[in-house]
Amino acid sequence: MNPLLFALLALDLGGAAHDLARNVAAAVAHEPVTLNVRNLSALGPAEIAEIRRAFDAELRPGGPAEVHLTVSENLTHFLLVAEIRRGVERRILVETWPRSPSAESRPASVTLEKKLLWQQDQPILDVAPSDGALVVLDNTRVLLVRGVERKSAALPSVRAWPRDMRGRLTVDGSTFTAWLPGVVCQGRFDPQPSLACEESKNAAPIAPGATASLATARNFFEGVVAIDGWGAHDMPAFYSAARAGEVWVFTGVDGRAHIYMRAWELAGMIEQWGSDAAGVETPCGPRILATRPGDGPDAIRPYDLMASVPNPAGPAIEFPGPVTALWSNGVSATAVVRNLETGSYAAYSLVPACRS
Repeated sequence: MNPLLFALLALDLGGAAHDLARNVAAAVAHEPVTLNVRNLSALGPAEIAEIRRAFDAELRPGGPAEVHLTVSENLTHFLLVAEIRRGVERRILVETWPRSPSAESRPASVTLEKKLLWQQDQPILDVAPSDGALVVLDNTRVLLVRGVERKSAALPSVRAWPRDMRGRLTVDGSTFTAWLPGVVCQGRFDPQPSLACEESKNAAPIAPGATASLATARNFFEGVVAIDGWGAHDMPAFYSAARAGEVWVFTGVDGRAHIYMRAWELAGMIEQWGSDAAGVETPCGPRILATRPGDGPDAIRPYDLMASVPNPAGPAIEFPGPVTALWSNGVSATAVVRNLETGSYAAYSLVPACRS
C-alpha cells in the first residue's frame, strides 16, 4: 500500500476505534466488561491490535457485561460494530472510516430508474404485469389495463376494510389472486371478469421467498412468517420485509427495522428507515431499497448491508408524497405513492442499475 494511504488509513482507524470505545464506555457507565473481538475484514493483525488497544484504554476488564466487537468492511468503508450485552438488554453502536480511494475499491453505485405504471384517484394497493397488460389492485376492484382496453372485477363486501388498507396481488396467465386483510380473492378476466372472495387468514407473499398474514383490521403483517430455507417463525408485527443475501430485514411497527440472520438470530436494529423496504438483486449484488421516516414527501434509497449496518449505495429518488407500498419483484420493485398536492395515487416500477 502507498505509505501515505497507509498513514491516512491508520489515522482514520485509530480515530474511529477511540470514538467507539469512548461511546461504549459511556453506554456501560464505565463498569467492567468482557471484550470479544472478531475480524471479518481484510485488516491485518497489527491494525486489529491497535483497535483492541483503543478499547483496552477505555474499558475496564472483567465485568459481567459483554462487548462483542466486529471489524468488517464494504466497498467504501471499514466498519466497527460493538454489540453491548447486559443481561437481556442488547445495544449496538457503530463507527466507520473510509477505505483506500484506489480505483479497485471504488464501489458500483446503484441508481434507480423510475417508470410510471399507472395513476388514479383511488388508493392503489399493488400492481402486476400480465402478458403485456397491467393488473391493478385497489380498495374497490381488480382492474386489467391492456392498451385502451379496461376490464374490472369489483371486490365484494366480504367484511369492512381498515381505513389504511393494504393488499398483495399475484397474476398467473389470465388468473389472479388478491390477498386483503382477512380475505383472499381469486379471479380471472377472460372471457369475462369474475372474482370470488372468502374470509381467510392464508399467508400472502410479502417478498420473494417469504409469506405472512395481513392483520384483519390493521395495515401490517402479523403472526408466523415462513421463509424458504429458514422455516417458520413467530414474528412481532411488521410493515414490510426485505432480503439482502443471507440477511432479512423486517420494518417493525415499533419504528425500527429488525435485522435477522439465518436461524432467526436477531442481529441488530436500524432506526433511520421508514416503514417500507424491499430487497432487489442487482448486477453488483443484493441491495435493500428503503423509505425515509416521516409523513411528508418521501424518498427511496438503495442500501447495502454489511455487519448489520446500512450503508447508502446510491442516490435517493424523491417523491411528491408518502410511499404507501413498496414490493419486491426480485430484480426490480414496485412503489405506490400518494401525491400530497393532488391526492391521487401512482404506481412506479423501480429498476436498479450499477455504475462504477
